[in-house]
Parts: sequence; C-alpha cells; structure tokens
Amino acid sequence: MVQTQSEAKRYFVDKVLRQARSEGVTLSDAERRMLSWSESDPDFNVDPELADQLSAEMSDQQYESNVIGLLERRFAADAAEDPGSREAWQQAYAVLAQGDHYILIMIDQAVNLKRKQWWEFWK
Repeated sequence: MVQTQSEAKRYFVDKVLRQARSEGVTLSDAERRMLSWSESDPDFNVDPELADQLSAEMSDQQYESNVIGLLERRFAADAAEDPGSREAWQQAYAVLAQGDHYILIMIDQAVNLKRKQWWEFWK
C-alpha cells in the first residue's frame, strides 16, 4: 500500500517500465524522466529543458499515446495475474490524484480507476 504521492508515482512509473521491458520497447532518457514530471512533487527536480528534449524526439500526443498503451496492457496483464490488482491500482491512483502529476493524464485515459461516488451506483 502506497502512502505518499512519490510512492504512488513510482508505482505507476514502474508499471510503465515493466510493460515496456516485457514488450522489448526501449524508452529514451527523456521518455523515462517525463513519466515522473510533476508540478507538486517535492522529490521531483523540474528540468525546464526536459519537455523540449522530449518534443525533439516526438510529439506530446505520440508520447502520451505510447504511455497510455503501455498502461492499458500492464493493467490487463496485472488483472489476468491477480484479479485483486485493480484495488492496488485504485489505491495508488487515489494517493497520486492528491497532487499534480503528468502521468495522471495518461492513467485516466488508459484505465478508469476513479471510484464511483455513492450516488452513482443508483444511476
């Protein structure tokens, strides 16, 4: 169980990197570092040149699409290995969502981890 936003972010970054390795996909240094980009994480050192470095390699849209695909496939693999893994993903997501982290955009598009509010169950 993750306790901090930094731990939650590492949880998801590790998921992306694990899936990339399993598919034989090599991520550049900029791609790996951008997975941790955050405006609110005190453990992240903002490098103003990092976004430009990644933009020189590919568009933001292509990068996000690549990461979304890796997250989708990792989530499916985790669910196949352990049906209870969704709860771990949700718990980590809930902690990470307390801050401003770039990877949240891609997680939101890859898998729906937002817990329903109590009133949504009656819709």
